[in-house]
Parts: sequence; structure tokens; C-alpha cells
Amino acid sequence: MHIVICDDERIFLTYFRELLVKDSIEKGKDIVVTEYSCGEELVKAYTQGTETSVDILFLDIYMGGMNGLETARILREKGCGCLIVFLTNMEEYAREGYEVKAFRYLLKEQVDMEIGRVMDACRKELETEEYFVFSYERCSYHVRKRDIFYFESRKRMVILYAQNGQYQFYQRLDVLEEQLAGEGFLRCHRSFLVQERYVKSWKENALWLEDGTQIPISRTYEKAVNKRLLLRI
Repeated sequence: MHIVICDDERIFLTYFRELLVKDSIEKGKDIVVTEYSCGEELVKAYTQGTETSVDILFLDIYMGGMNGLETARILREKGCGCLIVFLTNMEEYAREGYEVKAFRYLLKEQVDMEIGRVMDACRKELETEEYFVFSYERCSYHVRKRDIFYFESRKRMVILYAQNGQYQFYQRLDVLEEQLAGEGFLRCHRSFLVQERYVKSWKENALWLEDGTQIPISRTYEKAVNKRLLLRI
């Protein structure tokens, strides 16, 4: 499990890392911890592709420069699907995390008492993660479903767009839609199957994902798309 901590207080970074290591040893879990002292540094690492395999991000809300909320927004826009746990000394900031799909909030003054409970919740969430499995040219691939942005059908080939890259394989989109029914994937066009959680906005003939990708909505699926997305709101 890869854990990233982003906080501009060096003393707290060291202390929090020690708590994470202690918790992992007590529970017999392997972790790798990476530290960042500002949001700009973390966003740069993610953009350059050196920090894309994050499972849990502990992110301080109140940092100098780019604060935690803005850092989270940019990471989400770039397709980061990790669990985000906000660290803060100010309880009133917590509700703003809804906008960036925060998983938990942790008050700094309570980290020693709450870290075990929060980590248990994170592990439970990650351990129930399912993978989409497919084959292409005699090789098998496993992609976490929560990391999939959308599928695009091109004749007999399907292109899978995910957080860590693109893949291709042979399949009919109708078969994929049936296979992934009830798992948050939305059919919006005969050639596109989109993961609903990444939809940022939409109108009658198009939708936009968090990273700015525009995907068409055909008339055939317009009513169903509106119904699904309005229910989410």
C-alpha cells in the first residue's frame, strides 16, 4: 500500500509518518510512505508521472501557497482516484471536502487516537476494490475499476482509458455494459461507456470528465443520462 502525506509542518510530517509505521507494524500490513511539504510539489510529481500509484493521500487543508482543497481539486481534475483524508486543525473546513470526494477528515489534535480507526476504514475500502480483467495479444491485464475513466468502442476494438494509461482489447460495448451493470458505469453513446464518478458536468449533447475530456451524448441515451446524473445530484 502506497501512502502519501502532504503537510507543510516538518515536525508533524515526521510524527505522522511514525504513527503510520507503528499502525502498520501492529497490524502486519506493508506500507510505503512518501512525504511532500507543499501542494505544488505533490501536483508536480503527479503531473510528471512519478506519483501516480497512490492508494491513500493524507492532505493538510491549511498550507502556505496552494492549500489542501485546491491541491485536491487539481489532482482530481488530472484523474487521481486515490482515497483522500484531509488533515486539519479547523473542523469547519471538513464539509468543503465533499467537492473533491474526500474519504475521511482527521483533526491533527486527534491523530494519535484516530489513526488506527481511519486506516482500518481505508484498508477496508481498498481491499474491497475490484479489478477489470481482460486479455489482448496473449497477455492478461488487471485494471482497478475505480481507476477507469471510460471505454471507447472503435469497430471491434475497445479502448480503455484509465488513470495509469490506455489499453485496448477486442469486445463489444454492449457486452461490457452488461458486465459492468450496477457498478457506476454510464452508457451515453453507442461508442462510449463512462464511469459516472468522473463526470463533472453535462448538457444535452455532451458531458465533461474531471480532467476536461469531452464525450458525446447521443439522442438515444440523452434521457437516461439526464435521469442518472440528476439523481446523483
